Amino acid sequence: MTALYIILGIILFLVLIFCVKISVELIYDKSFAVTLKVLFIKIPLLPSSEKKKKPKKEKTKKEKPKKEPAKEQTPATAPDPNAPKKENFVMKFYHNQGFDGTVVFIKDVLRVLNTFLGDIFRRSFTIEKLFLRMRVSKGDAAETAIAYGKTCAAVFPAMAHICATMRVRKYDIEISPDYLASKSTSAIRAELSVRPIRITNAAVKLAFKAVLAFLRANKRGKERQKALAQQNTNSDPVNNTEERNTK
Repeated sequence: MTALYIILGIILFLVLIFCVKISVELIYDKSFAVTLKVLFIKIPLLPSSEKKKKPKKEKTKKEKPKKEPAKEQTPATAPDPNAPKKENFVMKFYHNQGFDGTVVFIKDVLRVLNTFLGDIFRRSFTIEKLFLRMRVSKGDAAETAIAYGKTCAAVFPAMAHICATMRVRKYDIEISPDYLASKSTSAIRAELSVRPIRITNAAVKLAFKAVLAFLRANKRGKERQKALAQQNTNSDPVNNTEERNTK
């Protein structure tokens, strides 16, 4: 009973750890800064703090021991070319399923993967903040206006797609033309958070659905093999003449 309590305690501890939210914050304003947040702990990833390198000590050269002459090795026996080749798992699965069964299995796997990716992007990851500021400038008023229109046509639909496919809590986009500056500038601040338990739940669901798809494919393969065996027995002329003679 004590071992059971210990196992349950370990499982509960792992579940609590996997429920902790992990966030990555990215800030770009002429330079990149990336910070990892776990609860109240902040770990700067970029720019990384450069550690002072210690001077390397000169190593004394050691004399290498003399190599002994290699012993003669007996040549390995060559494989028998007449031996039957073992059929790999993929070809065996294809022969059991046939072309139609293999296509059905691939469709099931793609549907399961599509559901898994949807769970990952829509439920696991969350964009806590997404702020974008851009000043479009090309040095010339006409070129600046054209570049501003192209930038808006590219950024706003992309932002709409992100908001439709993922969970976004706070976002803001500010794009404006600057007719006096000589070059364009931009700044971005984004924060992405994830709870590992949601990824593990999606992975367990993926594995369960993949096993079900394989079992269904295996059942279809057995039914196909039975149908082929029955078709061969019905088309065998020797068996047909024996059945007629008995009648």
